[in-house]
Amino acid sequence: MLATGNPTPQNEMVNRLDSAVSEVFEMMLERSCDPMDGDVHIVDGRIVARIQFTGAVSGECILYASPATAAVTAEALLGTASSEPCDPMVDDAIGELCNMIAGGWKSKLEHPQAGCLISVPAVTREGLVALEGKFGTKFSRTYSFQGNIFGIVLAF
Repeated sequence: MLATGNPTPQNEMVNRLDSAVSEVFEMMLERSCDPMDGDVHIVDGRIVARIQFTGAVSGECILYASPATAAVTAEALLGTASSEPCDPMVDDAIGELCNMIAGGWKSKLEHPQAGCLISVPAVTREGLVALEGKFGTKFSRTYSFQGNIFGIVLAF
């Protein structure tokens, strides 16, 4: 949970996340990225990146996408012509994207929460099953850029 007497309202948390995602995509990928209504339903596997928050904020930021969306994201982030979904650079790019979004979200927090630490990204292709149920409060958001859909979960 956020270590504060007054919990931050859900809409403020989501607005910070939307702002961080938009800034990262515009600055680093030179693409617009918009929030969507509803959840991501990915049936062909998932690449999942996780950043953990410790200290004044205890929680995590989880980014998940299909291998195809992850490959397109890696191409945009790395400036490569094409990436195969199984390329290790795809995992690295998704981890870095999660890191930049989590850092952008953290930078929008006020003192003392802004003093929390973030971990290095951990990436898996095992899906979200092992990650569910760890925290009580979760905020899920789905995003789309150029028809490519991915999801982010903030959990505290």
